[in-house]
Amino acid sequence: MIRQFDVFATPFRKDRAERPYYVVVQSDQFQTLSRVCAPFIAERFLQPNGRLNPRFELGGKACFLHPIELISLPASLLRLKIANLEAERYRILAALDLLLTGV
Repeated sequence: MIRQFDVFATPFRKDRAERPYYVVVQSDQFQTLSRVCAPFIAERFLQPNGRLNPRFELGGKACFLHPIELISLPASLLRLKIANLEAERYRILAALDLLLTGV
């Protein structure tokens, strides 16, 4: 079962260097055939913008959440789970809140 805040390796071979991971931001209430996800951008590819792009260490790599690039991915592509960031939910939700409300 895919849960909110599960982090998966990118299913896109050409994006692995720049966008190595995606986090599911969709509520567990909606178990659909696809999941709304936000990418993590590798540190060397993004100039972070404060609360909008919190920094995480994932798979030994420094990455920034980049909610501006939200994407709906088929659940069937989310295969290699590497972490769950439930403990960081407030940082992730703060970034989404800033994106959606400006607050």
